[in-house]
Amino acid sequence: MKNTFLLVLALVIAGCNTTEKEGVKLTGNVEVFPEGGIATVEVITEDGVVPFDTLEVDRNGNFSEVLAIENPEFFRLNFNGTQIITMILTGQEQEVVVNAQGNDPRGFFEVSGSYDTDYKNQIDNLMQSYREKIQVFQQAQRQARASNDVSAFQTSQAQMVDLARRTQGEIKVLIRDAVPSLAAYYGLQMIDANENLAFSDSIATALQASIPESFHVQQLVSQVSTKKRLAIGNEAPEISLETPAGEMVSLSSLRGKYVLLDFWAAWCRPCRAENPNLVRAYSKYSGQNFEILQVSLDKTRDKWVQAIEQDGLPWLHISDLKFWRSEAAIDYQVNAIPASFLIDPEGKIIAKNLRGVQLEAKLKEIFG
Repeated sequence: MKNTFLLVLALVIAGCNTTEKEGVKLTGNVEVFPEGGIATVEVITEDGVVPFDTLEVDRNGNFSEVLAIENPEFFRLNFNGTQIITMILTGQEQEVVVNAQGNDPRGFFEVSGSYDTDYKNQIDNLMQSYREKIQVFQQAQRQARASNDVSAFQTSQAQMVDLARRTQGEIKVLIRDAVPSLAAYYGLQMIDANENLAFSDSIATALQASIPESFHVQQLVSQVSTKKRLAIGNEAPEISLETPAGEMVSLSSLRGKYVLLDFWAAWCRPCRAENPNLVRAYSKYSGQNFEILQVSLDKTRDKWVQAIEQDGLPWLHISDLKFWRSEAAIDYQVNAIPASFLIDPEGKIIAKNLRGVQLEAKLKEIFG
């Protein structure tokens, strides 16, 4: 009797110590998966993509794993480095089912059980349809240009502009409906933030209220705040950098003049192609209270100076030679060049990214 009691007690204790892993159950099937292949779950962090968990895929392509997810994040299923499927998981899902081809970067896949991923995929599908239609319009424009059919070219251009407008409107509806999901953040990457600043600000505010701990949301709030600061009508942030001769020049020292603040680099071909337009504008208006302040994103002084001399650029030049880490580029959120800001005598931004005939028209409007 004593031995029987001890056996029962041992079984009870063992049962109490056996706990099932808590989290989101991830199951599914991979149609094609090589023997010895590796399937991993990755998470996108502030430091990049890092491993999160591994999946054991059996000989029939089936897998099942429980993921311990604490906060909403972007996750990737990486099947042997070939097919990668991005999902948004919050930790509140009960079971997420993923079926995929598995051995083709563009292979079939479907995800069910994740509300947030559903919205992300809707946005992806809309953008894919948009890109396919744009290609059709571009082909029509090439044919119209080849046959010198001006009317057909202009019609195609107008249709393409209308498609872009309608698609942007549809994406904004999806973004608004997706709040407070990270899918809303994802969707914002598909629209022009400068043209939709008020909309982006409202979405950022809503996401900050719901998932403030997300670094994606924190970055979004910071970006929107900076864009608001760089909005037309606002005062241009101060810049103070060295000239090639080592002298400090600040943007504020040019108050009282119209200033074209232009970001460029010697290695940037579009920038070099735009420089002749700047030379013509400067030659025409420099005597009428107009100045150009060019900020170089070069890394070496020699190449910077050489490009100034080769292109014959007679205006003010400054740089910290930090490439894309230039303090001025960061402050002005410049992530592509050429980029420019037209600033009035009071130091306020009045236009952005004017090039060629657009710059000429704006300067003519100002100076007559």
